Amino acid sequence: MDLKDKVVILTGANRIGQDVARTLLAAGAKLAISYFNHKPDLNLTGEILYVQADLSNADQAVSTVAQTVHRFGRVDALVHMAAIYKRTPWTSVNEADWNENMNTIAKSAFLMSRAFSQRAEAGKIVLISDWSVQSQPYRDYLPYNAAKAAVEGLTKSLAKELAPKFTVNCVAPGPMLQPPDLSEAENREVLKNTPLGKWGGEHEVTRAIMYFLESDFTTGQILAVDGGRSIA
Repeated sequence: MDLKDKVVILTGANRIGQDVARTLLAAGAKLAISYFNHKPDLNLTGEILYVQADLSNADQAVSTVAQTVHRFGRVDALVHMAAIYKRTPWTSVNEADWNENMNTIAKSAFLMSRAFSQRAEAGKIVLISDWSVQSQPYRDYLPYNAAKAAVEGLTKSLAKELAPKFTVNCVAPGPMLQPPDLSEAENREVLKNTPLGKWGGEHEVTRAIMYFLESDFTTGQILAVDGGRSIA
């Protein structure tokens, strides 16, 4: 798909999402960017619609797509990046933690994919997982791990359900951006366990997303962009 003048819904435009937004705009796309509470200050130029919504609510997911179509007259792609990442040790994890992760990550992916596919004639869906849930789930993040694993299952199921008019794929990032509170010892541990020995940077995820948006013969795939962590 040539992205020039195509309309893309981008959910979650913080951190890596900012680079995705800039790259999509540079490719000539028009963007609808959803946010939960605070409108992001992205300093972007281009045709952009900002939509405040709780995407784990079915009506608000439908409304997000409807507002996009009302503004631009069409919708062609969904890049769903909205997520949370909270430590939940097994000794204290509770039902609220489970519901928050599943709703924010997995349920919203389902609702947005459904709402998008019901309004678009054809198009692309790109979801975001995490390299770790495939083989090395993070300790103390059980609800997060389960929600991201659900996204991978959703990707494959949607790819079958929505073919041949839609492609559905998933990017599973690894160590992309070094957290500001990471100690030097922890940083060395990350690099030691990453075969390529470095942090990937946000644009590596963007490049994977762009591939899935531009490819017309790839669907149902999970692409780990992880510097080799998944084989370490």
